[in-house]
Amino acid sequence: MVDLRFERLRTEFFDVGAVIYFLRKVIWMVPGFTVEEYLPRLRELHERLESEGPFVATTTRFLIEARKPG
Repeated sequence: MVDLRFERLRTEFFDVGAVIYFLRKVIWMVPGFTVEEYLPRLRELHERLESEGPFVATTTRFLIEARKPG
């Protein structure tokens, strides 16, 4: 192993439109995401954002660099 790094990332969403945009761009987070399929949950999230403030998502990423011996 040559290098191992990790990072904990924090993302704050202040409106449901930003969540939708993010999920459409980062397709591996929720495979098969569509607004139509998730509409009831998106409405709930919108109401929560309005009453409680931003939604905070955290992720952990790893970078592993390895080389085959020889």
